[in-house]
This record gives sequence, C-alpha cells and structure tokens, in this order.
Amino acid sequence: MYVDKQYIINLRHELHQIPEIGFDLPKTLAVVRRELDAIGLPYTESFGTSCIVATLNEGVGNKTIAIRADMDALPVQEETGLPFASTHPGKMHACGHDCHTAMLLGTAKKLKEMENDIQCCVKFVFQSAEEGPGGAKTICDDGLMDQVDLMIGCHIYPDKPAGTISLNSICQSAGSHGFKIYLQGKSCHVAKPHQGVDAIAMAVRIYSDIQIMRARELNPFDPVVIGIGEIHGGKANNVICDSVMLHGTIRTHSNELDAHIYKRIEEIAHSVAKDMGGTARIETTKFYPVLINDNSVARSITEAAHKVVGADMVYECPLTMGAEDFAYYTLYKPAALFCLGAMPADGKYTPLHNGKMTINEDMLDIAPNVFIQFVLDNMNE
Repeated sequence: MYVDKQYIINLRHELHQIPEIGFDLPKTLAVVRRELDAIGLPYTESFGTSCIVATLNEGVGNKTIAIRADMDALPVQEETGLPFASTHPGKMHACGHDCHTAMLLGTAKKLKEMENDIQCCVKFVFQSAEEGPGGAKTICDDGLMDQVDLMIGCHIYPDKPAGTISLNSICQSAGSHGFKIYLQGKSCHVAKPHQGVDAIAMAVRIYSDIQIMRARELNPFDPVVIGIGEIHGGKANNVICDSVMLHGTIRTHSNELDAHIYKRIEEIAHSVAKDMGGTARIETTKFYPVLINDNSVARSITEAAHKVVGADMVYECPLTMGAEDFAYYTLYKPAALFCLGAMPADGKYTPLHNGKMTINEDMLDIAPNVFIQFVLDNMNE
C-alpha cells in the first residue's frame, strides 16, 4: 500500500521553489496538471478559482470520498538557506502547502495504481487561496460538495512530534472573522480642537469599548480573541485627524458567538462615532467559519492512523485559535482535518508563517498512507 516517498519529496522541492499567492498560481497549477496527466487521472478546473479537481473511478460504487490539499504560499521572505529555497522574492511556502500538494499527488499516484481494488469514487481537490481570501468557498459555491459524500484533509506542523497524527474530534480550529472600521470626523487646527471631530479619539474609545465588551459581556469560559492589528490615521502633529481605519479579527469556537460579537462591534463603532459627531462604517474583510470535525469521520481517520503509525502515535489535539478555510467544506458534508507532526530530527523547530520554517521530510509519506487506509476502510460503508 505504501506511497512513493521520494516522489513526494522531489515534488515538494519543486513546488517549494515556486511559491505563489492566493488565486495567482500559474506555475503551481502547471505542475499539478503535468503530474495528473502522467498519472492518468482526468481532472477539471470548473470548480472554484485556480483550483483543480481530479477524479478516480467516476461512477464506481455508491460513495465519493474527497481529499483536499491547499496550494498557495505566503508573502514571506524565505530565510532557510535550503538548496531548494524559494526563487520568488518575498514569497515562501511557510505554511507547508507545498507539502500538502505533493502529498496529495503521491496519494493520487498510488490510488491510481490500486484502482481495481478501490470500490468507490475518489476526488482529489487541489485548492487555491487558503491563506486568503478563501479558495474553499469558491469550490463550495460552484457545487463540488453536491458530488461528494465526505471529505478529509491534512495540515503539516513542524512544532508537533515527528510522525504523529493528531486531531480534535469536535472543534479542529476557530473561526476567523476579519473586519475593518472606517471612522470619519472633521479636520481642523490642533490649537482649535472644538472646531473639528477627532477620528483618532473616536478610534481610542472604540478600541477600549471593544475590550470592555470582551471582558464584561462575554462568558469568560468561551474562548474568544478580539484583536486590532492595524490602526491608520493622521497626517501631521498639528492637525486634528479626520479619518481613521481600524483592522481587526474575531476568533471564536462558535459561529453564533462570532455573529454576536461582530454585531456588538458594529453597534459600539456607530454609537461612539455618533456621540462624538462623526460617522462609522464597518465591513468584513475575511470570514472563515469554525472548523467542526465530523465525529464519525474523525473516528475513521483515527482508526486508519492507528493502522499506519500505531495507536501510541495518535492523539487528541487541544483546541486552537488558528483558522482554516477547510471549515467551509464542513458546512456541506461530513468532513474532518487532521494534523501531521513533522518536527525536525534535532527537535529544533521554527513555527509556521516564519521565514525560517523547515519540516522533517521523512514524514511526508505518513499522511498519504493514512488517506489511502481511510479510503480502503470506508469505500464500502
């Protein structure tokens, strides 16, 4: 059953050198097309934006299992010094999506070799823009999940013990709701503040009131992060500022709580602005739902992982405030995402989204073997 590990490593090296951002993935898509053609799998690009969906055993059996890999990189300058480092300045596969793409191609190659033994349909979903603005949503909007019974996926982590498989049987990751607040006041000379409406003062009050709302209105046992990461406004120290933009994010483990918090932020912004004689406008910049792993799918992944790496290498991972657009798939059909530990052999690691991030490549065959075992275990159920 074992996949070709060297094939996966070689592909990972090639993809790592050509990181691309968001939906703009021409070189990455060319590699995926080339490999699917060589494997002999038909594919379509009719779902999503800059996405490829390949199919094995169309019409075989009464179940369709989908396996997803994201392909996009980050706007990060690589500092690893690897011989296969990024050749695109300011861009890097600092979140391991090159590994995900290579692992799914390795899975597809092996399952194609086994196709006479596979008694169901399998779809291989190569997805763009996980880092933003959300390629999974474009695939769902185009109706792929109508053709799928369940979906699984994997994310690699350099800070988890090498070779381990972990997942949370309920909530794999938080929702992520980005927002921008635009404040409009009136500029004037700083020596005559009564003639203006100070947008910076509005921003300070709104920031403080949001934190008070978090501390006094929400259940302290509910995991919630409300962060303001950007504030832009003002042009000179002797001018009352007339416009400010605040850019923040909401992270929760409940879509309902997220909606409530967003409504309260909107209310606070409008109330403060009106009280000070200005106006406020709020908009969503990015939204990923909470990723709720389906219990049955998560249990089947755990059983498959036990067969591949042994029960002592599989564990329940704690809740996290990170976010994943795989969550969109879970809104349509049973789905679950698991984690693959790939800590470097010396135990020294750099976290994801860092220009010095590296992974233990010796682990790259584990997730594909779990994918294949999952298909074998579930193709007739």
